Amino acid sequence: MTLLYADSSALARAYLADEADHALLRELLLGGSELVVTSEVGRLELATAVRAAHRAGRLPRWQDLLGRIDVDCGEEGPLTLLALRPDVVLRAAYQLVLEHRLRTLDAIHLAVALEECPPLADGDDIVFVTRDTDQAAAASAAGLAVA
Repeated sequence: MTLLYADSSALARAYLADEADHALLRELLLGGSELVVTSEVGRLELATAVRAAHRAGRLPRWQDLLGRIDVDCGEEGPLTLLALRPDVVLRAAYQLVLEHRLRTLDAIHLAVALEECPPLADGDDIVFVTRDTDQAAAASAAGLAVA
């Protein structure tokens, strides 16, 4: 089995129907049988993306989508939110921004994947799912498979 870590760049595309790769990411992240995880920060970023889509006139019923996201992040949903452990994750994210061309939240997501996913994967493959090229390069350099 493979553990998928979903960055918010991929999750937003999975939820917003007018985004590139929507169908592919929706199936991969929300319709598959693999364990899909993201940082609890990802939920906040999704809310930001949904509100921005609404303000741009792309999403008239934004509350419905946020409700769907909340259900998907619940106990029976396809997404598992990983608690942010700042003492571990922020230190790792700091190192990542020193070594790679990463924005703050991209480094935090990658740090969560690197610090929290190996015990969850229990030896299985970890795939970092992102649509950010700099983050994909950093994930690959850190030894993660990237999709």
